[in-house]
Amino acid sequence: MNSDSFDTVDYLILASITHGVTKYTNIFKNCKKTNAGKFREHVNKLENLDFITINKNDSWFTRNTNPSIILKEEGQKFVKEYSTKINQEWELFVIRDKKL
Repeated sequence: MNSDSFDTVDYLILASITHGVTKYTNIFKNCKKTNAGKFREHVNKLENLDFITINKNDSWFTRNTNPSIILKEEGQKFVKEYSTKINQEWELFVIRDKKL
C-alpha cells in the first residue's frame, strides 16, 4: 500500500488504535479539526482497505453505538511498515493536545 494516499487523519486513527485508544468516539475526539462526516469517510476508507474492523466481541448495543475498533492483519502490517510516520503524527497530536 502506498502511504501517499493517506493523510493526517488516517495516520491519527491508526496511531490512536496502536496507542490503546480503540473506542470510536475517543478516536474521533483525537481528530479535533475533522467533522463527523469526514471522519467517517476516513474510517470507511481504512475498513475498505482491510486495515481496521469493529470488534465483534463487543455487545450488539456497543457495536452500534460506540464500537471498539481493532487493527486487522493488513493494518498491523501497514503500521509496522510505516511506524515512524504514524508515531510522528501521534507525537504531534500529543503536543497539540497539551497546548489546548
